[in-house]
Amino acid sequence: MIYKITYGEPDISSEAVVRYVFQETSPNDFSELFKDIEYKVDGEYITLKRRIENEGYFFGFGDKVGPLDRKGRRYVFWNTDNFTHHPSADPLYKSFPFFVYISKDFDKVYGCFTDYPGWMEIDIDSNNDKTISFKIRGKGFNQYIITGKNVREILKQYLRLTGQNIAFPIWAFGYQQSRWSYMTQDEVLDIANKFRKEDIPCDVIYLDIDYMQDYKVFTWNKNNFPSYKKMLEKLHQDGFKVISILDPGVKVERFYKIFESGNGRYFLKDIYGGDFEGAVWPGRVRFPDFRDKKVRIWWARNAKKYLKDGIDGFWNDMNEIAIFATEDDIKEAKKKLKNAKLEDGIKLAGTLGSIGEIGRQGHGDDIVHLDGTPHWKVKNTYGLNMTKATSEMIQKDLKKRPFLISRSAYSGIQRYGGVWTGDNHSWWEHIRQEIIRINSLSLAGVFYSGFDVGGFGGDVNAELLIRFMQLGVFSPMFRNHSAIGTKRQEPWQFGEEVKNILRDVIKFRYRLIPYIYTQYMLGIKKNIPLVRPLFYDFSKKEALKIEDEFMFGDSILVAPVDRPNVEKRLVWLPKTAINLFDGNIYRNGWRIVNTPIEYIPAFQLINTAIPTMEPQSYVDMLKVDTISWNVFSDGKSRIVSYFYEDDGISLGYKKGEYNLKQILIKDNTIIIKTKQADYNVRNRTWNFSITYIDGSTKNVSIEVGNDGEYTIPIR
Repeated sequence: MIYKITYGEPDISSEAVVRYVFQETSPNDFSELFKDIEYKVDGEYITLKRRIENEGYFFGFGDKVGPLDRKGRRYVFWNTDNFTHHPSADPLYKSFPFFVYISKDFDKVYGCFTDYPGWMEIDIDSNNDKTISFKIRGKGFNQYIITGKNVREILKQYLRLTGQNIAFPIWAFGYQQSRWSYMTQDEVLDIANKFRKEDIPCDVIYLDIDYMQDYKVFTWNKNNFPSYKKMLEKLHQDGFKVISILDPGVKVERFYKIFESGNGRYFLKDIYGGDFEGAVWPGRVRFPDFRDKKVRIWWARNAKKYLKDGIDGFWNDMNEIAIFATEDDIKEAKKKLKNAKLEDGIKLAGTLGSIGEIGRQGHGDDIVHLDGTPHWKVKNTYGLNMTKATSEMIQKDLKKRPFLISRSAYSGIQRYGGVWTGDNHSWWEHIRQEIIRINSLSLAGVFYSGFDVGGFGGDVNAELLIRFMQLGVFSPMFRNHSAIGTKRQEPWQFGEEVKNILRDVIKFRYRLIPYIYTQYMLGIKKNIPLVRPLFYDFSKKEALKIEDEFMFGDSILVAPVDRPNVEKRLVWLPKTAINLFDGNIYRNGWRIVNTPIEYIPAFQLINTAIPTMEPQSYVDMLKVDTISWNVFSDGKSRIVSYFYEDDGISLGYKKGEYNLKQILIKDNTIIIKTKQADYNVRNRTWNFSITYIDGSTKNVSIEVGNDGEYTIPIR
């Protein structure tokens, strides 16, 4: 059940809640879970303090750094361009003020969504006094308490409240290569040719800010990309998709069409009634007000021209909003420096430090929306509405699934696109951190997420790149991205041996495409994330304390390596499992496993069946002749699995236009049932390789078509 509690007098909508599926109630109805002990209004701020009635764990909040269990720290929700993701960095780019509480004995489980799009702070027992506090700047907020038997039920209800995930196209699960920046069309084509020449699969190449003319949005650099349409056509012929970056800052420049069409009409205002201005990549810019429908239509109309030229999707960046400085910021900095002198000592350090923080100011009090709403009340939804603008156009006008990832987000972003975690670094510590972040994003309802594999900032080395890439195999979005001035991270940059390892790593991802796509699409329909922490599937005390393992779908457990020179690692297995890479079988419990540089520890759980295929240069299911099923069985239990297929690009899945087969293995028999046949699939050979718990194997094959039921004895 979902229950709504109102505190104060909320005067703003976050746009997160899309369905009236809740009952209004009071906090007194939850005395077994918590008790409100203080409600205080202090000027512009409201603080609610709550006592925790049971010992337990707090998971969620989406893209936050720190441990998977959020207990013991204060978290600020105020979307900010914060590019150094050290362990205590906060706030970052996104705000998902939703957590799931689980008591130590699993007896008490609930979700808590504090829906407020302005500045908010949530303190999860940082004083170790068994209290939680919620503090907002505003007149009131709505809170939704979600009850259920387990995390699975709570997340499903949260998504009923805030909206179902939009499905990404199937090619979005292939490997993706990016760099800030591929500077010319010749360089882009050379990168693409290298992938095909080296027999390394790749589906997507990205264009960062330097493809634009002087960083002006919706332009092309005519010197470096003089024949961009021919470039895009050639890339499409070779099986590549192209994603271009979009930043919201529109350069202030006469005769620049985008600026002229928006000037005085579509941009955020300052407190004096003029268009608000700041400095970003192009210099002096203004920012569209994406809360306004006519502005979203205007922005989408410009984006649509890119799509007609051959761009396949967008990554929305700098949309917190990131602002390097304003005129007032520059005046303030000059004032502080005017009288600065070396004799100031420590005061000088403070002065310089405050100037260095200018770019992280939110400017919430300096900006007014077109409808008169102060920006500080709705700041956290700016990236959501920017993504909504293009997503609505792609879905309604083009009838296609959008490929849209956003750096900034708020609850509900999943209705329009996905996210990536922003400017991580080539640090070993960030492998662990990205495991935590993508799992926490899943718990916040975002099922298509990813991170800059290899690290964005800093210089990667060969071993770190391999381990990062191995984790990327088991992330929804598998994108390698790195910053200008850092070591390049394409798979061939560290010599022949590393290139061969990374080729195998990427090809393993492509082997798993049938499994990944089936798990993802059924998850979209049923509100089940592809990536999830162990406690989502296993109500065992060990699962609550492990943050360096996770489930990838319902059959694969992943235990990445996040330290250098590691030859073995400790893994907890909730069930007996088989190593996907070396075939070793491990009983459930704590086990020491081998971790050679050639592979990541990943395990198929007992009594599961995983569909795979031979790797392709890029994802094209129409060319797949054979599906190979890896079955791991105890020889006694019933095994149920599924194989899902659709056209991979349209919205037809919403209307049931897909093919779904159920695979049932029991009593030495394989039964294949067609559950849905509204998408025609080609006849294929299905090969089943069955490994039993004693290490013995059996193999059977059958030709499977579009419809019907098949029964195959296992001999």
